[in-house]
Amino acid sequence: METFTHTQVDNTKLSPWYFAVQWAAMALQTKIVQAEQAGYSSVYDQHQLEQLQDLEQFLKMSWDRWLDNIQARNAALEVK
Repeated sequence: METFTHTQVDNTKLSPWYFAVQWAAMALQTKIVQAEQAGYSSVYDQHQLEQLQDLEQFLKMSWDRWLDNIQARNAALEVK
């Protein structure tokens, strides 16, 4: 199985996507708590939350790497 670690998207979109996924995960966590308090199963929602958390981590790591690359380029320019 091939694992992809690079996306061909505009990296400036990573931050808003990260925060959107983070918000969705928080909303789903609230829904899970409410469902469990009402006595309903949250198995499906738990699985979806795990998927969102994986995506959130991927987006954060991608964003951090992009920022590191920008900082490295700027540092190289300042040395001249």
